[in-house]
Amino acid sequence: MKANMLSRVADGMFWLNRYMERTDGMLLTLNTSYILSFDKETDDCQGYKPLLKYYTDLTHDQINEVQYDTNFVLKYIICDSLNHNSVKNLVIKARENARGSQDKITKELWEHINSLYHFMNSPDLPKKLETSDALKIVNKLNKDLLLYNGILHVTMPRGLGWSFSNIGKLIERCLQTISMTQAYYAPINYNLGGNEDVMYWRRLLLSLSGYELYLKSYSNIKHNRKVVQHVIFNQDFAHSVIFTLELINKYLDCLVKDSEISDARKLYNQFGRLKSYVDFTDYHHLTDKQLEEVLETTKAQLNQFSIDFSKLFFSYT
Repeated sequence: MKANMLSRVADGMFWLNRYMERTDGMLLTLNTSYILSFDKETDDCQGYKPLLKYYTDLTHDQINEVQYDTNFVLKYIICDSLNHNSVKNLVIKARENARGSQDKITKELWEHINSLYHFMNSPDLPKKLETSDALKIVNKLNKDLLLYNGILHVTMPRGLGWSFSNIGKLIERCLQTISMTQAYYAPINYNLGGNEDVMYWRRLLLSLSGYELYLKSYSNIKHNRKVVQHVIFNQDFAHSVIFTLELINKYLDCLVKDSEISDARKLYNQFGRLKSYVDFTDYHHLTDKQLEEVLETTKAQLNQFSIDFSKLFFSYT
């Protein structure tokens, strides 16, 4: 395959999985906040704010105005064409990338993406979100994303496309974890010695698919520091920062070792420094200020790596 054609296919695989991972994380966060909004006994000081802050371009004032407005949030997040990060628009982008890589993805994967695309473009979907069917729709979409990941894992060949698609997915997942963690630590000034109970952290942990594992792993302790250990440094948690960085490193190694691109080793070393920064952070003695710095620095460096990765591998000239 010619170099420019390989770049286009790799680009398509990278962004296909990245868009679908963003959709998955966004729907999981939406589902968590939506379900918990029915619990009137829970002291909810944020509502949908973490979801809207990370996944939309709404201003601070707009978010404050609608952070408890379930009807608005459901339609804006799921099917608003003007929201470039809505589920509808992300699925459209994913389908476009899948079409461009159709000779590299399996028939089963294409058919599932295509089915999801047609569901998201149903003309009656916005009206259904205003009815009691809203919860069924959110649950269906969550299951569709689980099914997507299952089809991807079971049917896709483990070649270069697999490495590119997984790097895209894992970059997105890691950024989601960092941003959602910031959303719940910033309101308490990153206070690692605070006494917030597990109910405060439940929304964050559920949004990252880590609540059950957390309850099984930690008990009768102060949660503020242990949540950091879980979502940032737990090597057994699939959404933790360190776990996702470790897997990115694995797939990057597969790309770099056989690459003839002169700057591939430089990029590999760049990522190695980022991973080592997290690896060698001592969370047992982490201060409040250091936690804020670790999250912000890791996010900034990962975003820069993503930009440099795309420039290196997806240049068509």
